Amino acid sequence: MSASRMKNLILLILTLCALGLLCIVVPNRLAQTHEQRQMLQELKTLYESYGLSVLLDELPRSPVLYSVELSEDGAQTAAQALLGAKAAPAGESGFESTYESELGTLHITRTGGFSAVMTGGSRVRSSEKAAEKLLRAMDFQYQTLTREQTETGTVQIRTSQTLLGVPVLGSQLALSYTDDCLTAVEGTFYTGGSSITRVSEQEAISAADALAQLLARRDALGWVGSAVTGLTQAYLPSDQAGTGIRFVPVWLVETDAGSFFINGITREITAET
Repeated sequence: MSASRMKNLILLILTLCALGLLCIVVPNRLAQTHEQRQMLQELKTLYESYGLSVLLDELPRSPVLYSVELSEDGAQTAAQALLGAKAAPAGESGFESTYESELGTLHITRTGGFSAVMTGGSRVRSSEKAAEKLLRAMDFQYQTLTREQTETGTVQIRTSQTLLGVPVLGSQLALSYTDDCLTAVEGTFYTGGSSITRVSEQEAISAADALAQLLARRDALGWVGSAVTGLTQAYLPSDQAGTGIRFVPVWLVETDAGSFFINGITREITAET
């Protein structure tokens, strides 16, 4: 058999395999979508039996999440991306680390505080593209960027951190550009996102479980609302940090009378303050 015929045969086999997988995947996804819609309708009916409502068009698609811990080594990566390869530790305590170079000074705290003052940056053509490149080098995971311009002419690129595809609650970073030069980076950034260790065997509860849990605990919580208006899966920094920074998966349930965090592992519910 000639080489060209062999190549065509291989391509044909690969195409047939891909079509076979597609025939399996598409029906499965359609079945999952139908199941999700049916489950949401059942939850709406259950809530309505208590005089409550769920104002959601669909249940959020949630990846399988666990409690995780980030490596402490990420601080050096972020510092070198921001201050250059010559960035060196200028001071460190159990709570805060400081890095310096001819490009500026960076302070990173154990609780996610991230503050840099830049003094030797070069001009950039596009602040958005420069910010994207810098954030990638810092191992900062995000979904979207927003651009704002202050009255003084400073351009601020704002973004929020994500972890394993879901938002990290309370995290926001602002990159300030003055005269097309990066002058400051300020906000919350939990470094070490490129090295994640799973620290729980139990996976997080589903969106449906979270809504059922809120309904079951409404009296104990003192929830006086009448409707669920939003549901978001996210990570929340934990107070139980070990050698690194620990995060627990949560569901943020928004209602017409306040919001609640539902711990995806323990199912504990706390009101957002």
